[in-house]
Amino acid sequence: MTSSNLPVLLFLVPFVGALACAALGWQWRRLPALIALTFMAITAGLAVTGLAIVATRGPLRTYMGGWQPPLGIEWVLDPLGSIMAALVGVLGLLTLAGCAPSIQQEMPRRQSLFYACALLLVSGLMGMALTGDLFNLFVHLELASLSAYALVAAGRRGAPRAAISYLFIGSIGASLYLLGIGFLYAATGTLNMADVAARLSASEANLQLTGIVLVISGLGVKMGLFPLHVWLPDAYTLGPAPSTTLMAPLATKLSAYALLRILYWVYQVDYLQHHAAALQVLCWGGALAMVFGGVKAAVQQDLWRLLAYSTVSQVGLVALGIGLATSQSLTGAILQILNDAVTKAAMLTAAAALLSGLGIRSLQQLPGLVRSHALCGAVLVVGGMSLLGIPPLPGFYAKWYILLAAIDARQWAFVAAILLGTLATALYVFRIVEMLYFTTHEPRPATRATGSPGALTTTVHAVALALALAAIGLLNGPMVTSLIIPALPRGLP
Repeated sequence: MTSSNLPVLLFLVPFVGALACAALGWQWRRLPALIALTFMAITAGLAVTGLAIVATRGPLRTYMGGWQPPLGIEWVLDPLGSIMAALVGVLGLLTLAGCAPSIQQEMPRRQSLFYACALLLVSGLMGMALTGDLFNLFVHLELASLSAYALVAAGRRGAPRAAISYLFIGSIGASLYLLGIGFLYAATGTLNMADVAARLSASEANLQLTGIVLVISGLGVKMGLFPLHVWLPDAYTLGPAPSTTLMAPLATKLSAYALLRILYWVYQVDYLQHHAAALQVLCWGGALAMVFGGVKAAVQQDLWRLLAYSTVSQVGLVALGIGLATSQSLTGAILQILNDAVTKAAMLTAAAALLSGLGIRSLQQLPGLVRSHALCGAVLVVGGMSLLGIPPLPGFYAKWYILLAAIDARQWAFVAAILLGTLATALYVFRIVEMLYFTTHEPRPATRATGSPGALTTTVHAVALALALAAIGLLNGPMVTSLIIPALPRGLP
């Protein structure tokens, strides 16, 4: 493992960018976007560079202030963390760049505040991906969460209520996580992840078990896992379109990553195999989420609420992959994090283009768009096909790995849940396809002029994200071999 300042830079660059937006953004209307996109471009470049370095040379680490753990805070850019950092950096850049016209249109006087909160969110998510300390993970989790609360509150009528609900429930989740790591500290006397893992086997069993239950519960709230998801639909539907486009692909996925990291790098495989009940709870939560979220999405009329419930369903598949605890299932879980993040970014950016250009939110307004906004319609369909699991899109490979893991484990209830969740996904995806291509009546009168330059810019970025999604699917084999398999924890069956 090589010493490097790159992990800390990935956190600091967007953090400094947020401060610059807050301090300087009020001086010129276009300056906040310029500052934010410049800092995000630097962050994305550093993240992709870090991914390449880790893949070729191995992990990078930094000790804050030069102090070794457990006194100092360790930052680690390892194979899994580098994947997540690249995901946050690249998607953060593309979604912010794509939604810049919408931001200027929806909140012209609050652009500096929006971009500051957006960069703080990215900074917090980067910290979650790269920290090697359990308490530092809590700090970054709350930095990201507080930024998300502010981003939701800036939305349309009803958004402050959704933000308060999100704040209240998110605070409960954070408190549960904090209590969980408190029990781990009582058991081991340290909060450094590697040190906790080394000392855990010699610590008191009851403290370990209480800690894992609280950590799963707390991060389950943050990742929107059924039945702890109640904050998510309103937050993602009532918040501003640019906020949801940035948050929905990343916030829940990094919380799922944090759960994966703690379970398999702190508690580790041997402990989990001897305490399978905790993983069974996670599996059942994921299985129920797939079915419940899919069914709820299938009956929605609002496109944004449909995609919010779709997120509940897709996060359930991630949770099931984590809970099955095999190399196949974790490969599928990591792929599913990537798949749902990129898919939701593409679909929500396309939805933002429709909202910005035509004022469209409802499925009933989609007929007729295949002629005037064919690219947005195509992005929605490609994203839906990936959620459904149609090859060669990455959603197929993620679902296939997890399905095979459930079959190998003879967990037929979870196999049935995957199939039922897929059926529910087909219902809402084909509703979108039907409205776009097979319904002849005209859309409802638009409230905004068509063909605006801002909507065109957003559409271009949506298409770029859809192409990235297709590329991930086509390059699935090399990506799994060179990036995901080296990122798996040791000792998996």
